[in-house]
Amino acid sequence: MIRILLAEDDEIMRISVYDRLKQFEWQVDQVENGLDGVTMVKKNDYHLVISDIRMPGMDGLKLLEKIKLHSPETDVIIMTAYGSVNDALECLRKGASDYILKPFDIDDLIIRCNRILEFQRVKDQIVTLTENCKVIERKLVGSAPVMQQVYAIIDQVAPTNATILITGESGTGKELAARAIHKASLRKDKPFISINCAAIPEGLMESEMFGHERGAFTGADRKRKGKFELADNGTLLLDELGDLPGPLQAKLLRVLQEGSFERVGGSKTIHVNVRVLACTAKDLQKEVDAKRFRQDLLFRLKVIPITMPPLRDHKEDIFDLCSHFLQEFISPHRKAFSLSPEALTCLQSYSFPGNARELHNLMERASVLSKGPVIYPADLPTELCTEALPLDVGFNLADNMAIAEQECLKKALRHCNENKTKTADLLGISRKNLWEKLKSYQVEE
Repeated sequence: MIRILLAEDDEIMRISVYDRLKQFEWQVDQVENGLDGVTMVKKNDYHLVISDIRMPGMDGLKLLEKIKLHSPETDVIIMTAYGSVNDALECLRKGASDYILKPFDIDDLIIRCNRILEFQRVKDQIVTLTENCKVIERKLVGSAPVMQQVYAIIDQVAPTNATILITGESGTGKELAARAIHKASLRKDKPFISINCAAIPEGLMESEMFGHERGAFTGADRKRKGKFELADNGTLLLDELGDLPGPLQAKLLRVLQEGSFERVGGSKTIHVNVRVLACTAKDLQKEVDAKRFRQDLLFRLKVIPITMPPLRDHKEDIFDLCSHFLQEFISPHRKAFSLSPEALTCLQSYSFPGNARELHNLMERASVLSKGPVIYPADLPTELCTEALPLDVGFNLADNMAIAEQECLKKALRHCNENKTKTADLLGISRKNLWEKLKSYQVEE
């Protein structure tokens, strides 16, 4: 919620402005002088301060200096009945965001407030977009029954504010499911912030999540918002939650229950409205049994559980996944890639311990190594295609020779881009002999 401090010694003016600001459902605090204003700024976080320039105890310019020292990101509008160009320049030089002369139309003040608050929103959005732009836009792909179950759960829970725990093996698309939930939610136009609990050192994790005050630790030369504040009114994804350090689990539980926390080195309580999604490849119940994860936190997170299936449980989606991934690797000077039936057979015979992420990496490798727009088994790792070869022919020499000859023909054809004349020359046989062998082995181009 937007929080504003109004500092004005004239009671009639203060009440008039206060009443109008409250019409916009902003949380407004009011003080009669600058000293009380400094006290309130140290006690609370404000998006905006509206202050008279001349007040008893401490004038508006001195209050402005104190605000900028303690809370640099707070914007300040200065009001005065003794306006001049020099006064305006002095206010702006000391960090005021705007300057308005009395008497003024309160609607004009409201316009200025909305403009400043919108600018703040855009700045926060830029931070979010900068982070999200680092992630290539991907989506969940697959029509297998196990994936249809996942889609059905997402459609049902996305419009709610329920906390969701997404589990599954590494590479199954847990983060993609979280992003799909956000896009289908009522918060889709609000920030989506992700934090990887396994990638950040334990000593920095609390600051990363909750922010810190200036001087909280060595190197903290300014106040910094954490991920929870950046995700206010939006969605926060806690990726690899199973690696969250024990001391932070208690603080996270409080945020989930009360929607409030304190920054590192601070004493002010900050309230946020954040929907939390969590992902983990670990079995959290086993982590609880091993005393590495809090049971009460698991209960609080597991309001809605979603399990992402491993790729080996929906291999019928491999072709669609490959087609989707290969679209990413189309260069301006090459045609779209496609998958040969033989390569698809190899992929479908593989167990994929790395799941869809491993398949994505394989398609990137194939798109680089392939000599043409069609991906063949030769463009895939040798060990991957071994499982697809018919190895159960025993020790019959003729059968094994036939298999070897057939594979040699296919390999030569691919190397020569299906040119039979060049293939025959490469193999050292006539074109007619090549045609007969291809027909005999039913080798298609």
